[in-house]
Amino acid sequence: MGGEILYALNILSFPSEVEEEAITEILKGAIHNVNKAGGVVVGGHTTKNNEIVYGLSVTGKVKRKSIMLNSNAKVNNKIILTKKIGTGIYMSELSKGSDDYKEVVESMTTLNKEAADIMMNYNVSTCTDLTGFGLIGHLSEVAVASDLSLNIYFDKLPLFDRTLELVNNTNGGMLRNIEHFSKYVNYENIKKENINILADPQTSGGLFIFVDEQDADELLKELQDKGITQARVIGETIEKGDSFINIL
Repeated sequence: MGGEILYALNILSFPSEVEEEAITEILKGAIHNVNKAGGVVVGGHTTKNNEIVYGLSVTGKVKRKSIMLNSNAKVNNKIILTKKIGTGIYMSELSKGSDDYKEVVESMTTLNKEAADIMMNYNVSTCTDLTGFGLIGHLSEVAVASDLSLNIYFDKLPLFDRTLELVNNTNGGMLRNIEHFSKYVNYENIKKENINILADPQTSGGLFIFVDEQDADELLKELQDKGITQARVIGETIEKGDSFINIL
């Protein structure tokens, strides 16, 4: 939301039979990525559980004028998405060792920090991330809060290579997203099965950047020049219409 990390606390639960080396690798990975994000891990809490559960409690700071609120999107903004879609759909493929799963894992383990830093140099009205609520969930939050509509072009969405092929790999989060958020969406122009892609919950998905249309091309070019090559303009904001999100 325009902030920067200061420090983080580990929150870790695991069964007693889990090997110590596995827990060590989890904590080492956390320290590595928190450091990359500009913060430090200063401790945390561990408990016993029937399965491994891990997360971070993060403290940061933000300048008041830099806060990215869902209610700040403006008409005639372009919408840039910085990562590919389909991590939830691909989950069942990861255990099969398919040739393309490495790209999906790499995407999930790549921080959004560089994209977030770059966008601060442009006329960005707001930004939100693409995670558990899927595309329709997170974009409908912005559209409703900002009281406008969005045109999203399905053929412009950056997808992993076999996302369309695996589109019927449904999951619980996807089905809940469809049930809850479809009231905001006009799907008339796409195939029914492709709704699954729009509702797919993402693990460590990209950023939706809402940028003034005059800055969009330059911002997109800088993102791609800095190695965020999957970034795409996927749509734009318009005056509020019959639906908050139009899939075209």
